[in-house]
Amino acid sequence: MKPNRGVIITTEIQKAIDSCAAKGAGIVIFPAGIYLCGGIELKSNVTLQLNKGAVLQGSAKYTDYKNDAFIYGKEVSNISIQGEGMIDGVDCVNPTGEEGFRGPHCIRLVGCKNINFTGITIQNSANWAINCRYCSFGTVKNVTILGGHDGLHTRFCDNFTVTGCDFKTGDDAFAGNDNRDFMISDCKVNTSCNGFRMGCLNFTVLRTKIYGPGKYIHKIQKRSNMLSAFVHFAPKDDNSTIKSGNWLIKDVVIENVDRVYNYNYEDGLWQTGQPVTNVKFENVNATGILSAFYIIGDAKRSFSLDVKNSSFAFRNGVVYDSFGFEGAKILSHDLFFAKNFNEIRLKKVVLDKKNTQPLNLNSGNSVVMDKVSFITGQTSSPYKFEKVLVLRIR
Repeated sequence: MKPNRGVIITTEIQKAIDSCAAKGAGIVIFPAGIYLCGGIELKSNVTLQLNKGAVLQGSAKYTDYKNDAFIYGKEVSNISIQGEGMIDGVDCVNPTGEEGFRGPHCIRLVGCKNINFTGITIQNSANWAINCRYCSFGTVKNVTILGGHDGLHTRFCDNFTVTGCDFKTGDDAFAGNDNRDFMISDCKVNTSCNGFRMGCLNFTVLRTKIYGPGKYIHKIQKRSNMLSAFVHFAPKDDNSTIKSGNWLIKDVVIENVDRVYNYNYEDGLWQTGQPVTNVKFENVNATGILSAFYIIGDAKRSFSLDVKNSSFAFRNGVVYDSFGFEGAKILSHDLFFAKNFNEIRLKKVVLDKKNTQPLNLNSGNSVVMDKVSFITGQTSSPYKFEKVLVLRIR
């Protein structure tokens, strides 16, 4: 392709994609320059190669798009967008869109498989940067997302690997429900909403930094504080079917985030479709937080939590007096609160919150504490247990 110098060349780009597809496979190469276009559609076995300095720039007119997307693919396979170039959604406004302004998603895929995004930067997405639904076998490597709304939003997807990425988003950096087999590693996550608003079976996050406040403001709520590193996502109205579980969060640094892990099956926003089963945190260092764990499980006590070799320190100089989280009433301001759980195991864990009782566990089957340290600055009991059937403190 050749730079278009401000003239929309949607048709030319689409012809190049279609030509490659007609031959069975091919690469559409974008050398350095600005390529202005509206909505384009991906085809199987076709790669978009955005070289360094290349900018695929969206039109500012929503009528220049279709399928509610800048780049769209449906039931295609072996597709790739790669290189050191950029996709710019230009914050295209749709006056009749969600919340009265959201425009097209930058990349929207439905029913696709064997997906590869490598090296690219996505900025100013008018809605979600990458929106995948019913997709399988996705690789997102060394991708940068700047601004916009959600970063990578996946629903009913499986076998995704995300590595070496840098997401700075206005809304959730990662989001989605009813996913399976996700691996996130060596990433940087910054947002003015939630780092991971996820529902997933078999979910691993390794060697990742999650930090606030957000570099890009939340466009609806006009704030920049990061709400949670992790929050459960299983919306009833999306007919959620998968119980989220087998999570491993390991070798992760969390800084200046309001809450580390939030799960409220009773009345949490978009959390009540399916319960969580088991989550493990290992080698996690969280500082400048307001809450480490806020957990309200299901009545059957399906939830189990294992925390090992980790520390959680309250944000100094702050009074945590919030009465709610995303519309749900907060029952406790303790650093670690859990209700309706199967088992909570803590080993070599430090809970640091001055002049307070940091641990409050209620209505659980089993609690095991091994070498748990409390930094409170007071002599009163640092924990409270109610209706816990089995308690072991070592």
